[in-house]
Amino acid sequence: MKPVALLGLVSVPSLALNIPAQQLLFPDADLSSYYNNLLSKPSAQEICPQAPKVETPNDGLHSSEIFLSDEAFRARQADRLSRAVQIPTTVGDYMKDPYDDAFEPVVKFQSLLEKMFPLVHDRAEVEHINRLGLVFTFKGADTTRKPILFMAHQDVVPIDDPSDWTHPPFAGVFDGEWIWGRGASDCKNVLIGLMSVVEDLLSQDWKPKRTVLFAFGFDEESHGFLGAGSISAALEKKYGKDAFDFILDEGGMGLQTLGNEADANDDVLYALPAVGEKGSLDLILDIAVPGGHSSIPPAHTGIGIMAQILYELERKELFPAWLDTDHPAHGMLECQARYSPDHVETWLADKLAAQDPAALGEAVASSRGPAVRYTMQTSQAADLIHGGVKTNALPEKIQAVVNYRVALHQTPDELRERAVRLITPIAEEHNLTMRIAFPGVEESTEGDASDRTITLSPLSVPLIPAPISPTDPLTSKVWARFSGVARSVFESHPNPLSKSDTKPKVVVSGDVMTGNTDTRFYWPLSKNIYRWSPARAGGTLNIHTVDERIRLDVHLEGMMLYYDLIRSFDDWNEKSE
Repeated sequence: MKPVALLGLVSVPSLALNIPAQQLLFPDADLSSYYNNLLSKPSAQEICPQAPKVETPNDGLHSSEIFLSDEAFRARQADRLSRAVQIPTTVGDYMKDPYDDAFEPVVKFQSLLEKMFPLVHDRAEVEHINRLGLVFTFKGADTTRKPILFMAHQDVVPIDDPSDWTHPPFAGVFDGEWIWGRGASDCKNVLIGLMSVVEDLLSQDWKPKRTVLFAFGFDEESHGFLGAGSISAALEKKYGKDAFDFILDEGGMGLQTLGNEADANDDVLYALPAVGEKGSLDLILDIAVPGGHSSIPPAHTGIGIMAQILYELERKELFPAWLDTDHPAHGMLECQARYSPDHVETWLADKLAAQDPAALGEAVASSRGPAVRYTMQTSQAADLIHGGVKTNALPEKIQAVVNYRVALHQTPDELRERAVRLITPIAEEHNLTMRIAFPGVEESTEGDASDRTITLSPLSVPLIPAPISPTDPLTSKVWARFSGVARSVFESHPNPLSKSDTKPKVVVSGDVMTGNTDTRFYWPLSKNIYRWSPARAGGTLNIHTVDERIRLDVHLEGMMLYYDLIRSFDDWNEKSE
């Protein structure tokens, strides 16, 4: 099994999910007429229906496969991404002014983009939003068609100790296989790939029918308020709500294979764009107590009280995994049980059919580990704590920050209420006045000792889980076309990371992200928001940590998808169907 495969090699009969044996996804016969019939006559019993592959438009442009096969193009692309990585566009949590000198590397990065992509800058409408946010608009001839929007961000996370890296983190080393450096896979690969694709299209005298936009923020790694927050407001003002056919940003679960390593014909490649995101809450806990000399301490210092609070939060009313039919992972698991029955857990089909969200969620989470568990349950992490100034002085101000990523079935309000419920007895025990200071919530104060307080507040506005974009090709034309293009791209060539010459069988299904992207600001602009950097398992490594890198072939495959999405949506008028 592949590293991303499941923990048991088992056999699940297709009848366990009421899937007729003749409705296998990949028989030898041509399925185009079958899928076209499904799309025109949806069936309520269809499990994990797949859209037909979208054929390449007859537009006179070269095939996307040239990106992988042409050595000159490969060399040029390695150079482009390497040069992009060499500019350290790091962003910190407290950079709140786009004119801050700390953002000057972003200015330098944008100058590099002008040099590398002259056709894009010459023929697009280029806008700077809030100084450093970049929007490129390639105007289409048919204004009745909704535009499509591609996103990325220019910034990267900071480096801790450069000496820990195999290659200097901003050297952009290309070793013939991997491009190394901060931002190589998060997400200058996406930004440079998008710019390269359109530069290539323009060099072929491409004239779009449908308007295409690129939107590049510059502080995504610091919540995105300056960049994406400003850009989304400008786009909504200009285009209105639900103005875009789809929005594609970084993220997702990439491309994962289930099958038999000894038999490539047994493999199924699962394309897993994220169609939703968990919510988030950073809960700040501030304790204020009287100080004094540490030689005459109270029974519990402020640090001791904070330790008790964190201990209670980590042991009581813990969050269960929950997987109901509204969660995109439910559909993804149905796909795996249908199309890879010999490579999933023996019990999966039965538990899916049982419709017990708690039992299913816990079973899948226990089987597949934390990376899967936290797509289905709220996470809680005490990440920051500060307190005390001297060994012989009692601490007077103690602060901790607990980060929550809110599961789809919960809300930040529920987590706030849980925290209040668990902390209130501790506050009473230590004679602390409790204060609740949340936006939109009437501020409350409980207790009488004004010199002994604990305050609960959010670091920023809490974020509810994102709306889930539709993933049924029988009812969503946009998803059918998007997923059909994905199938066409990744079934067109063998896995470039392996020695096999077998072209894969591709199943496209949605999932959710445990983190948040810049799309958190774009919800009003489209019902179809996808977060997907289409990287094969093992093709990108160490995002946000030492030795971040990406395989050149993975970067080029992503470009194939962008190129064919632009062409295929340009060739398509959904209103005529």
